[in-house]
Amino acid sequence: MRGSYNRKFFDFIVFSNIFIALCAVAMAGYSTHIFSLGFPPPHFAGFLFFSTLASYNIHWYLTDETTEITASRTYWLARNKWVHAFFFLISSVGCSYFLLQELNYIKWILPAVFLTLMYTAPKFPFKPFIALRKFILGKTILLALMWTYITSALPFFILEKQWEPAYALFFINRFSLILPICILFDLRDKEYDKATGVKTFVTLLPNQKIKKLFNSFIILNVISVISLWQYTSFSFVDNFILLIPTILTFSLYANATKTKNDYLFYFILDGLMALSPLLYFIKLYLIGTIFA
Repeated sequence: MRGSYNRKFFDFIVFSNIFIALCAVAMAGYSTHIFSLGFPPPHFAGFLFFSTLASYNIHWYLTDETTEITASRTYWLARNKWVHAFFFLISSVGCSYFLLQELNYIKWILPAVFLTLMYTAPKFPFKPFIALRKFILGKTILLALMWTYITSALPFFILEKQWEPAYALFFINRFSLILPICILFDLRDKEYDKATGVKTFVTLLPNQKIKKLFNSFIILNVISVISLWQYTSFSFVDNFILLIPTILTFSLYANATKTKNDYLFYFILDGLMALSPLLYFIKLYLIGTIFA
């Protein structure tokens, strides 16, 4: 009985998008803290959490569970669609409240809003938006760019830090991890996207070229870690922590292309984006505990 309740609670945290919203906050805090700049202000964390929650819940609320079928998530969606509607309404209020405290940075926030809307727009059941499904060739890149900008560029702008080459290297590092993860998601959805007329480079390219593209960004990520080691004060441990999710993402390619297991995608692969932040903060906690 306890196992059943634990499973339901786990499904709720993952499928209601609380997990991915927490990942976004952790990633943003990590971006500035690793450069010894501290954390962005709490109201930015609140805005990021609620805006992520709102965008993902409206995205899933608009998903047709009768056609876009996954291994477990659409089964949960069919029975809990009201959760997405409720969370969207609540998180929209929270997002609006914290956004009012961020109006001084609205010029930096607007690109994030635009990228989010462009990704979700094809889900809206109206002709102008439905037509976008056939032209979103950059869907994979768009999603990766959205996540990278929000978690690895926007925090520096909120702290009003002048952009430096080291920040650009870190941005490249995060993008070259997130994009391969997005490619694995699109490979899972390849047949569905083809059947529904969605055109992305994953649906248009043969699997062999997609694998080469995937490997190219993995290599770019490794190069960016080496560059960060040379041009920043990151320790060997900090750089190794950056490499761990890259190694795991690379090793999961075969499994991710053969299964539609939702826990692999929405917990493990999504969680890999926030694995470096998690390990980094665990390291700081252990150091603080040992030398306290």
